[in-house]
Amino acid sequence: MKITMKEIARLANVSQSTVSRVINGNKGVNEEAAKRVIEVIEKVGFIPNKAAQTLKRSRSHIVGVLLTETYNPYFVELIDKLESESRKRGYNILLHVSNRNPLVEWESVQNFIARQVDGMIIIPSGGYNIDRISKLSIPSVVMTQNWEAIDSVGLDHVLAGKIAAEKFILSGHKTFGFIGTTPDDKFLGFKSGLYENGLEFKEKNYIRVQETSTDNFLIRCDINAYLEQAGEAIDFTCAFAANDIMALEFIRAVEEKGMKVPEDISIIGFDDTYLAKIMGISSINQPIEKMVNTTLQLLLDRVENEISSKPVQIKLNPTLVERKSSNLIK
Repeated sequence: MKITMKEIARLANVSQSTVSRVINGNKGVNEEAAKRVIEVIEKVGFIPNKAAQTLKRSRSHIVGVLLTETYNPYFVELIDKLESESRKRGYNILLHVSNRNPLVEWESVQNFIARQVDGMIIIPSGGYNIDRISKLSIPSVVMTQNWEAIDSVGLDHVLAGKIAAEKFILSGHKTFGFIGTTPDDKFLGFKSGLYENGLEFKEKNYIRVQETSTDNFLIRCDINAYLEQAGEAIDFTCAFAANDIMALEFIRAVEEKGMKVPEDISIIGFDDTYLAKIMGISSINQPIEKMVNTTLQLLLDRVENEISSKPVQIKLNPTLVERKSSNLIK
């Protein structure tokens, strides 16, 4: 015998809408009622018929999530929150990882279309396929970046760079380093923050990590190569890193060379991941809960209310979380 939500509601002595809310993980359900529903579901082995729901509502209640990479712990934390918040709203996520390959990214988008997802979230995008994605009929939002051609929710990276620069300046630093891939808004904000305070950034103090450095070992190799070339002539007393992994590997590298953090070199990372918390690294915080909820609200407004308008760009304000890696006044 096939068990329906209506039958579950009868057996648990609750309304059918209460059963639906319990299944979808929504808040606001009476604890005792929710307990009865769960007990009945476990007893009868009820499995929601997602295919039937899709046909009835012309929606799959699936959100395609395309992740650029998995090495960054910030993205892992982000996906964990995104999955739980999506479930509360009655949606499941279908996850693909592009590993920074634009061809894989587009293949993943095509697979999302074939699977009839209701919307897509890209975290973040390499930019190669943005124009094609923006022209699709499926609502899409880029998270952790800002693009003019498509809905996006990200941090104000320019402001984040300025915050790091101003922290170093107020601490008395006069020479500055940066660790990152190609110059981006974080670096431009950092450099601008120095310039606005009458200071300059020397290009030789840019530690370039290759775009392919997607794990700690490769990042460390790039940092070591820079330090070996510089020798004893490291011309900065502080550095801003594009993410917490780069900050951590830089700290390990300079400490192996006999320098101390923050006594000799102060460090600020980016993302404020669990790595920063565990290792005591000062870091620019990207608010995960606000990032996820803002993204889902924007995407589901497009999906459920069929809102059609110009792309929306939302920039969240960054904050600096200070820890022991940058707490000294020079």
